[in-house]
Amino acid sequence: MINSVRHVFETTALTMISAVLFVGFYKLNDLIFSIFEYSDGINWVFLPAGFRIVLVLIMGLPGALGLMLGSWFIDRDLFTENAAALAFLNGIVGGLTPWLVMKLLIHRQLLDRKLESLNALLLLKMTLLFAATSALMHQLVWLVLDRPHLNIWVDIWPMFIGDALGALLMLYGFKFVLDRVGTRPSLRPH
Repeated sequence: MINSVRHVFETTALTMISAVLFVGFYKLNDLIFSIFEYSDGINWVFLPAGFRIVLVLIMGLPGALGLMLGSWFIDRDLFTENAAALAFLNGIVGGLTPWLVMKLLIHRQLLDRKLESLNALLLLKMTLLFAATSALMHQLVWLVLDRPHLNIWVDIWPMFIGDALGALLMLYGFKFVLDRVGTRPSLRPH
């Protein structure tokens, strides 16, 4: 009983932390890269895409659920009679796509559950697969819900490029920071 309560508390905490972090990075991206906005919801550089990958790799399903909640918070103004389905499905696609890509890679034995096989090449492949899947899924949702001014054959490319560039910038930024933290000079004399 205590373990199940603890598990629920931990899952809820990870989900909420993930949601807050995602919303924060979304706002940061808007602040820094708003000049690169292609159209509403599509940006040529989208840093939160990298954060989606990091949160799902580290937190798993709670990270994906947090991404979904964060997306719903960001799109909260769309929860009106006319756009509620769009906001709802955007959150599901934004949150579950990176988790499903990770699960696919684990199922195909390209990635292990403990991430021990994760190297730079696999991370690059995963990032490109995620960016392509995310762009395609978002565009399909928008097509099915008849989003105004949608041109799927044109709009998919800026979304793919924005997700890929944003993810690569974030992931290699994290790698740079981790490399610097991990290689502190020794204080002992030689």
